[in-house]
Amino acid sequence: MFKHSLLKSVCAFIILFLTGMVQLKIASAVETGASPSKDGYHVPILMYHAIDEYKGNGMKELYVTPENFESQMLYLKSAGFTPITFEDLSHIGNIKKPIIITLDDGYKNNMNAYYILKKISDASFKPKAAIFMIGKKIGSQSGLSVNQLREISDSGIISVQPHTETHPRLTETVNYTKELQDIKAKLEKITGRKVSTLAYPYGDYNDKVIEETKKYYQYAVTTNPGKANTTDSPYELKRIRVNYSTSLTTFKNMVNP
Repeated sequence: MFKHSLLKSVCAFIILFLTGMVQLKIASAVETGASPSKDGYHVPILMYHAIDEYKGNGMKELYVTPENFESQMLYLKSAGFTPITFEDLSHIGNIKKPIIITLDDGYKNNMNAYYILKKISDASFKPKAAIFMIGKKIGSQSGLSVNQLREISDSGIISVQPHTETHPRLTETVNYTKELQDIKAKLEKITGRKVSTLAYPYGDYNDKVIEETKKYYQYAVTTNPGKANTTDSPYELKRIRVNYSTSLTTFKNMVNP
């Protein structure tokens, strides 16, 4: 009788232990935002351009006011998103609600985005973003300077990545070395950090462009609309365009499942 009771107790303990382990794994998956590996991980990649008040120059929809940008970033913070960079994709399964913020072209007014992200950063929310810099724009009247690129890169908040040297249509260019390799070396020399990701100018690419891109980069982003997924081709990552007219309600709908 004693042995029978002891055996029942041991079996009950094992069942409780295994049940607890299963619950712990489920809770861990929910906490990190993990999803079944066969489905990959959804990672919204936001696409911005100018972060400034529109004063009549250029295309209005390429602008997002600093006020709206800050409201959008504060929403990401309150909703539990984790803004990351492409370097973090290698451990995406450990990140809760990952999202990537990108800014194309490297306008001087992108410093507004940097200052906003720096301002709202705290112990529980450390946002990051990536700026895709056009090589020939560095130090120009409208482009970020070498010193600014070093400042934002050294902060750990902004990852500086290439948007080619001259912003051509890559399906028409013949100088891939200049547009893909030389700009990579230039930015790595300026920031002292490795770069991993290319943004195709105009979202223009084909199989040849992908073939050349693979020689120098681990990822490439397009202008194809939609949420990126880790099961997608790393050289055809989709993005979500944020415009001047994007309301906060629309923004919330775009980033959530």
